[in-house]
Amino acid sequence: MVVLLLVIGLAVSFLVACSGLLRWNEVRYRKKGLLPPGTMGWPVFGETTEFLKQGPSFMKNQRLRYGSLFKSHILGCPTVVCMDPELNRFVLMNEGKGFVPGYPQSMLDILGRSNIAAVHGEMHKTMRSAMLGLVSSPMIRDKLLPRIDEFMRSYIDNWSRSVIDIQEKTKEVSQFSIPPRIATTPLNIDSFIPSRKFSLPSMI
Repeated sequence: MVVLLLVIGLAVSFLVACSGLLRWNEVRYRKKGLLPPGTMGWPVFGETTEFLKQGPSFMKNQRLRYGSLFKSHILGCPTVVCMDPELNRFVLMNEGKGFVPGYPQSMLDILGRSNIAAVHGEMHKTMRSAMLGLVSSPMIRDKLLPRIDEFMRSYIDNWSRSVIDIQEKTKEVSQFSIPPRIATTPLNIDSFIPSRKFSLPSMI
């Protein structure tokens, strides 16, 4: 009997502690300003577990509960999710005018802070122009890109033979997407950025 009461007491204490943590996390973010409806999940982890398990269904369920604009905490940072086409268009059209694009820290650890998807403003425009200039070249389009495609297909094909760490493999792909035998010569694009050089592997 004593053991049963002890187990019940521990279970109740655990539930109260969990409820308190969830409540504290909600109040903590509520103090930061007016936010859309939604939930922030657990401290630190947020709703990342549910997001990874459910995939697109997570977003659909949250949209049904809270509407097209809701708050959450996924991939290591607090997030406001917008699923309204018109509002998304407004945000994209006003990039740099109150809205600055960015990625969660976990994505920056994989892509790198100098990746074209992570920079914005003039730096993004400069890198985009340089990359489009490279890809539009007939020599690169007809010779280099097919070799990159062949390398990537053979590299990814090996993944089916064992259990892999997707984060680690993603890092490897970003580092070795252009092997040394394809391109080893640094590319000087001083015409785009004075006193700055990028190697071809880091540009693609």
